[in-house]
Amino acid sequence: MVGFKLNIEKALTALLYVSSELGSNADFHKTFKILYFADQKHLVRYGRPIIGDLYVKMKYGPVPSYIKNVVDGNIEQYSNIVEVYNRIYMRPIQKFDLDYLSASDLECLAESIRENKDLSFDDLTRKSHDAAWNGASWPIDYLEVLKAGSENESDMLSYVKANMLNNNIMLS
Repeated sequence: MVGFKLNIEKALTALLYVSSELGSNADFHKTFKILYFADQKHLVRYGRPIIGDLYVKMKYGPVPSYIKNVVDGNIEQYSNIVEVYNRIYMRPIQKFDLDYLSASDLECLAESIRENKDLSFDDLTRKSHDAAWNGASWPIDYLEVLKAGSENESDMLSYVKANMLNNNIMLS
């Protein structure tokens, strides 16, 4: 498994930002896919994801595992972050501080929201079933996410590997 360290403050802020921007359209599926594509964009452009969550392969595409646990209410200290309604929608109930996100983080999040907010469930599912998702058994390897999101990942590949090692990440 290859991954990055989760940045909890960025993860929570990104979740609140995306769900706030989506408004009443903030369902789990759309929110999780927007986070995935934003992380992928940031990884391709800047050599690191925004939140560094462990994405897992689920039937309808990649799911950020820590964020899912927050939304599901499984992490008690963050049970007041979002309110879940109609079992699939969420809305932020806590204020968030965009200072946790860099300009490049916000750029990729905003771009991912623009590109994906109006896509249907089926379209988002198809789009997220990329090579990284297809090649995974359960956790999705960030190096595969990079390859799936880039036409020419070779320039960034060695940088990302070094970045992962510098962040004390296990490579196997």
